[in-house]
Amino acid sequence: MRGLILKTAHHLFTTQGYHSTTTRQIADEAGVGESVIFRHFASKAGLFETTILTPFNEFVDNWANTWDAKTTAATDPIEIVEAFVKGFYDLADEHQALLRTLIAARVGGDPGLTEVATRVGGKLANSLGIVRRVLVEHGAARHFRALDAPVTVAVSVGSVLSLVLLDDWLYSPDQRRPGKGRQIKEASQMLLFGVMGRSND
Repeated sequence: MRGLILKTAHHLFTTQGYHSTTTRQIADEAGVGESVIFRHFASKAGLFETTILTPFNEFVDNWANTWDAKTTAATDPIEIVEAFVKGFYDLADEHQALLRTLIAARVGGDPGLTEVATRVGGKLANSLGIVRRVLVEHGAARHFRALDAPVTVAVSVGSVLSLVLLDDWLYSPDQRRPGKGRQIKEASQMLLFGVMGRSND
C-alpha cells in the first residue's frame, strides 16, 4: 500500500505540480482512504519528502553495494563512474519536476514545503556520504592519494544535476542538444580523468 501511494503521489506531483495536487486526489487514485496517507506520511509535505528521498536513497545504496571495493578492485574505473553518472542522470531526469519544486521552495512560498526542501537537502547531502566512502575505498586501491572526496562527489553530482535541470542555461536555443548517452559518456570521462590526471605528490 505504501508503495502504491508513493507511486501515485509521484505521478500526480509530476504531472500537476505540488500545489495543484491534494491528498484527496492521491488517495482516490491510489484507492485508499485519505486517513491512510496521513497515518503513513503525516502530511502532504511529508509524503512529498518521502517521494523524492526513497528512490534517491535506493539508488545510492544499490550503486554502493554493486561497486564494493573488495570485490571490484580490478574493475575498469570507467565502468564504475559511468554506472554512477548514468544512474544518477536517469534518476534526476525521472524526478526533475520534483527536484524543481524543491529548488523553488528554497526561496520561500509554502512554509511547510520550504521546511521539507531544507530537510530533504540535508538528507540528500548525508546520503552522498556513502558515495564518498566508496570513492575513498576505490581511490585508496588505485593510489589516488590526492583525492578530495567531498569536493569530487559534489562536483560529480552537481554536474549531472546541471545537465538535467539547467540544460536551457547550458545550451543556446539554436544549438542542438547533445543526446543523453553523449552527455553521460563525456561527463564520465571528464570526472574520471579529472581524478586520474592529478598529481599524487
